[in-house]
Amino acid sequence: MGASQLHAPHGGLDPEVAAHAGAAPGGAPLSVAPEGGAPAAPALLGGASPLDPRDAPDARQAEARLAAQLATASALSGSTSLVEAAPRVLAALVEHLGWDVAALWLAEPEASAARPPSALDGAPTAGDTALAATPAGALRCVEVRAAAPLDRDALAAALRETPSASGEPELVAEALRSGAPVFRASGDGVPEAAREPCWWRAACAVPILSGARGVGALELRSRAPRRGDEQLLRVLSAVGSQIGQVIARQRAERESARAAVELRALFRAIPDLCFRLDDELRIVDCNEPRLSELHAAPEALLGKRMAEALPGELGEQIERATREAREAGAVVALEHALAGVGGAVGERHVEARMMPFLDGHALVLLRDITERRRTEEALRQREERSRESQKMEALGRLAGGIAHDFNNMLMVMLGYGELLLRRLGPDSALRRDALQITKAGERAAALTRQLLAMSRRKALQREVLDINAVVLDMQTMLQRLIGENIDLQTNVGRDLGSIKADKSQLEQVLLNLVVNARDAMPRGGKLVVETSLGEPGASPTAKSFAPAERDEDAAPAAGGPPYVVLSVTDSGHGMDQDTLSHLFEPFFTTKARGKGTGLGLATVYGIVSQSGGLIEVESEVERGATFRVYLPRVEGRSEVAPARARPSPAGGDETVLVVEDDDAVRKLIVEVLERRGYGVVSAASAEEALAALALEGADAVDLLLTDLVMPGMNGRELAERALALHPRARVLYMSGYADDVFTGAEPDGERALLQKPFTPDTLAQRVRDLLDRQ
Repeated sequence: MGASQLHAPHGGLDPEVAAHAGAAPGGAPLSVAPEGGAPAAPALLGGASPLDPRDAPDARQAEARLAAQLATASALSGSTSLVEAAPRVLAALVEHLGWDVAALWLAEPEASAARPPSALDGAPTAGDTALAATPAGALRCVEVRAAAPLDRDALAAALRETPSASGEPELVAEALRSGAPVFRASGDGVPEAAREPCWWRAACAVPILSGARGVGALELRSRAPRRGDEQLLRVLSAVGSQIGQVIARQRAERESARAAVELRALFRAIPDLCFRLDDELRIVDCNEPRLSELHAAPEALLGKRMAEALPGELGEQIERATREAREAGAVVALEHALAGVGGAVGERHVEARMMPFLDGHALVLLRDITERRRTEEALRQREERSRESQKMEALGRLAGGIAHDFNNMLMVMLGYGELLLRRLGPDSALRRDALQITKAGERAAALTRQLLAMSRRKALQREVLDINAVVLDMQTMLQRLIGENIDLQTNVGRDLGSIKADKSQLEQVLLNLVVNARDAMPRGGKLVVETSLGEPGASPTAKSFAPAERDEDAAPAAGGPPYVVLSVTDSGHGMDQDTLSHLFEPFFTTKARGKGTGLGLATVYGIVSQSGGLIEVESEVERGATFRVYLPRVEGRSEVAPARARPSPAGGDETVLVVEDDDAVRKLIVEVLERRGYGVVSAASAEEALAALALEGADAVDLLLTDLVMPGMNGRELAERALALHPRARVLYMSGYADDVFTGAEPDGERALLQKPFTPDTLAQRVRDLLDRQ
């Protein structure tokens, strides 16, 4: 049998430092004295060791092996780490077992963990060189000991061997691969020359197992020939088992330490304020960097109960919720409002979550949700305003449709009533009855005007206005309206600019707000009407009422001019939140039966919304109310037309084309105009009107009097077609409500509009004025 190759780490080896004076990794001597201080038996290169099993008596051999086991066990138990124990273990094996070289091979990560610190930072040693040369994941020689000082060539020869394909020495790799001890010796009959320059004559290796996993190997080499010895291999296996237990324990400690570090890092990385409580609900840990959120000092919290550490009732609530969480074995959450924590302005909202943890402990997570609550509240208010606006829009559409039909019927009633009054003499008994009919019609017409204004269907005639002039012109009338027991104060701002609104409708807004304030002060009080510049949303307690769809042309652009604000403040009984939520609904009123229709504030809402504005209301019970109307500020200055005496309605001989889809209204208009001498052509639709124009000729018509809202082609489209044929013709629109028929049309400052219902005199006057316009 041929001689085996020597075992050595892969790659080049520089044993100069390790061989010099018997040095080894970590600076420990390679020649180790026995525990009792007796010198070790020399292992000379030229002869056999005195402890050769072939020469030693069985008792002495058994005693030496027992001493080796005891020494290695003592070294392992008396050391804090494998780095500290490895040199002592190998020295004990060399000393007591009589072998020349002992080596400890480990796989990663145990190999790096067992490297002596000096081997990492200082000059390379035998084990250090092996570590540097061995591929990642392969076994590494982390410690080596020799029985006597060896020169560099001898130590190099003892550790040199061609590695296996995996990178480890064959003997060690075989032991680790098979999981069983391996023994090799030089074969008899092999010529001496064939064994040169081999240094060793016997070698053995046993695997080191940690659980079911091989983590390394113990290797012994001898210059003297030795026979296979099962007892020796069992001793080495026992030592390897002890080393495996140490490695398993160290691995567990490393894993535990890493888990603790990761847990601590995770604990500190939690974005919330986090506390860990023991079974007595005392704080044992907290992520200090976030304690400033509750203005708490971390060093003063450890060991305290939550009720002592946190302000107000928050700590007590958390303790109760923590007990519930531990009993239920589930997460318990709560929210709490803190007033002015640490001198902070305003209320702060905190969300707390309590959950059971290990060993009866509990985790408490605190989060400042103030901004989230503010955002949610703002979103809730916006959704509420949107619902209110949509509800008002739906009611407005219904009311507008009803008012439109009523306007046509009322116009017929009022028109024929006025014609009847003219036919009846002053002494006629029927005149009084006819007069009551017309008065009832006028009251009904006023009611429909309110419905149209509320529903934003009334056709507004906007003009550039100075709001201060409107308020000051109405001051005297308002004082007479509210009575002497109410103190009226009027404060107008300076340099407010102009607004674009329907003057009569703006007066209606102010009138309704003042009447509403008067009714809120039955025993008298103080009423303040003022104008200023401002932006909505300045008061956090004010409730905003804005239309569901804003008029983009009327609203100021972002970053543009502010709003002009008309405010009406009273010292009356005020309103609760439920009343505020229904304030602008049609027919909603808190007044006694017969004291109000419930359309006053609804009319205000409709006019303001149609004018591109919005309303804010601020009120508390027994503390009065403030209504703020925001109207977009516009460029330009208001121009007040000089008052002139209007002549009595006159007739003429011009030709008027009347287009109205309601038969009764059309017949009334035709009769009124014909009685004043006009030539009249009537049509029930836009299509009939275009046919009449084609028949009569475009130049035969002087005035087109058309309803705005009609089935099929509306009045605006008809007027555009008619003016294309006869540009000199005048156009007078009639409407019960606008219904956005002018949307998308070119601006026309001379557009004439006659609001239904109108009287025969009003019709005659407007027709004459338009025909006389140059």
